[in-house]
Amino acid sequence: MLWDSRVWKGEILQVGAYTLTCSFEALLQNFNCHISGVYAPNCKVLLGEKKLSKKIFSHEFSDTIEDLELIDLPLEGGQYTWFKGDTHTTTSRIDRILFTSEWSDQFNKMKQTTFQRMTSDHVPIALFCGPWEHSKSYFKFENWWLNTEGFSEKISNWWNSFSFYGRPDYILACKMKALKEKLKEWSKIEKGNLQIQRSKLLNKMADLDSLLNKRALTEEEATLKAEIFMEYEELI
Repeated sequence: MLWDSRVWKGEILQVGAYTLTCSFEALLQNFNCHISGVYAPNCKVLLGEKKLSKKIFSHEFSDTIEDLELIDLPLEGGQYTWFKGDTHTTTSRIDRILFTSEWSDQFNKMKQTTFQRMTSDHVPIALFCGPWEHSKSYFKFENWWLNTEGFSEKISNWWNSFSFYGRPDYILACKMKALKEKLKEWSKIEKGNLQIQRSKLLNKMADLDSLLNKRALTEEEATLKAEIFMEYEELI
């Protein structure tokens, strides 16, 4: 396992029979992670990942990926990463890079792709992460969203409009990320409208208070003031 010491501070944590695990600290960003390299007997994750193989498909590896909520990006550049013999009668995708959603939150434009193989029967693969998310901000659910008319319908329409391809866990992660961006964009606009509504209500309340300094409010004006107060409370 190699790393650029100008960008990462790395340390070997554990060496197993088929594994090597290292911890890394990003020197240019506030980000720590663990990376494990595994070279061992394997099984395919999806039924279409082996050709002309008599081995029985095992769900154990696939279940582990789902239990750990790991993301497996679609492989660009080819369907298989291992070829047997000169005629390639048996092929398989036994190489892959898995990562957590916390990792994907740190980068954008990630893709898993292949390189041209030369003498090896394995195809080299790489995970291109793109630039750091310099303006990363944590997602916060606002309670006032639930009181906004048509909010549930918006969520449903956005969710159904997203289209991604790959493993179910990858599709779910992409749709969740896209939904967060939609909510942030919508919330920014809606919050601006919310502030305008609050300002209008405060101005109405100020007008009534100004009248109250001169005389007692009529029954209609007192009722209006109570309604304004209740409406303002709903916008907080």
